[in-house]
Amino acid sequence: MRSPRSGGTGAAGGAPTVALALVAGFGPFGTDTYLPALPAVQEAFATSAAAAQATVTVFLVGLAIGQLLAGPVSDALGRRPLLIGGAVGLVASSVLCLVAQDIATLVAGRALQGAAAGVGAAVGIAVVSDRYSGAEAMRRLGTLSVIRLLGPVVAPAIGGVVLLVADFRAVFVVLAALSVVILLISVLVLPETLPRAARRSGALRRLPRTAAELLAQRAFLVPVVVQCIATAGFFVYIGGSAFTFQQDLGVGESVYAIVFGTNAAAMVVTSLLFRLLVVRVGPIPLRTVGLAMSAGAAAVLLVVEVAAGGGAPLAAVWTLLAVAVAGNGLCIPATTVLAQQAGRAAPGTAASLSGGLAFLVGACTTPLTGLLGTQTVLALAALMAGISGAALVLSVVAGRSSPR
Repeated sequence: MRSPRSGGTGAAGGAPTVALALVAGFGPFGTDTYLPALPAVQEAFATSAAAAQATVTVFLVGLAIGQLLAGPVSDALGRRPLLIGGAVGLVASSVLCLVAQDIATLVAGRALQGAAAGVGAAVGIAVVSDRYSGAEAMRRLGTLSVIRLLGPVVAPAIGGVVLLVADFRAVFVVLAALSVVILLISVLVLPETLPRAARRSGALRRLPRTAAELLAQRAFLVPVVVQCIATAGFFVYIGGSAFTFQQDLGVGESVYAIVFGTNAAAMVVTSLLFRLLVVRVGPIPLRTVGLAMSAGAAAVLLVVEVAAGGGAPLAAVWTLLAVAVAGNGLCIPATTVLAQQAGRAAPGTAASLSGGLAFLVGACTTPLTGLLGTQTVLALAALMAGISGAALVLSVVAGRSSPR
C-alpha cells in the first residue's frame, strides 16, 4: 500500500470518502430518482414517450460534457473551486426544473443539471488520484464506487414514495434539497487536494493535445472504449426500463421502484466484491467477469422472451435484469481504475475522458428502445445483449495481451 501523496490539504487520507461520494454521486441519483416519474411527465406535458425520455437523455449529455470540461479545468485551477461551482449549478438547475411550465424548459433545466453533476463526477475521481496510487488507489476507487452506487438503490424508492403523495415536481424538491447539502459539503468539508505546484496551466486549452496523447496509449484507450460500450448497454436499461416494466409488464410506479432498487442493490454487492478482490485478482479479470454477467443474462432473457412468445413472467425478467445490472458493479470500477492508472500524469483529464465519453455514448443510446416504437422486454433484452456482448468480446481480446 502506498501512503497518501503529499501536497494536499486537510486530514491525512484526503477528502472524506463518504462526503466525496455524495458530491460525485449526484448523477446516478439525479437520474434514478426521476425515472419512475417519466410516464407522469409524459402525461403532464401531453407529449410522447420519446420526448419524456429526452429529459433523461439531455441530463446524461450534460453529465458527459460537464465531465469532459471539468477535469482539465480542475487540473489548472484546483479541485475545490470546481466542486463549489458545480454545487451552485446543481442548486440553480434543480430550481429551474421545479418551476418548468413546458417540456422545453424542463429539458433545458435537466441539461444544465446534468452538466453541473458532471463536475462533481470528474473532479471526485481526480481527488482520489491526487492522493493515492497503486493498490490503495484501487481500493479507494472501489469504495467510492460502492458508495456512489447506493444512490440507484435508494433513489427509485424515494422517487416512488414521492410520487405516491405528490406529482413529479416534488422529485425536483428532493433534488434541490440534496443540491444544497452538496454545496455545504463542498464549502465546509472537502479540502483542496491539488497543490499549486502540481497544477497544469492552460490545461483546458491543451485538452485536445492531452486527450490525443492519452488516447494514443493502449493502456488508456482500451478501458475507455470498453467502458463506453458497457455504459451504452447499461443506459439502454436506464432509459427503457421504466416504460418496459410499467407499460409492457403492467407494474405500477411503486413496484417498478422496488424492482429498480433491487437491481441496483445487486450492483452494489458486486461493487463490494470488486473492492475486496481487486488487489488480489486485478481489475482486468473482474471487468471480464462483470461483462460476462451482463451479456449472458441479457442473452438468456432474450431467449426466454422469444420462447414465451413475448410474455416472459415478471420474476424471470426481474431476476435476469438484476444479474445483467450487477455485472456493471464489476465492470465500471475496473475500467475506472485502469483508465486512472494509465492517465495518472493528468488525472483530471483522464477522469474527464473516461467518464465523459462513456456518459456521452450512454446518452446517445438511452432513447433507443423508444425509437423502436412500443417498448418491450424483447427490445430491451436484444439491445442489452448485443451491446454488452460487444464489450465482452473487446475485453477478452484486449485482456489476453495485457498484463495482470
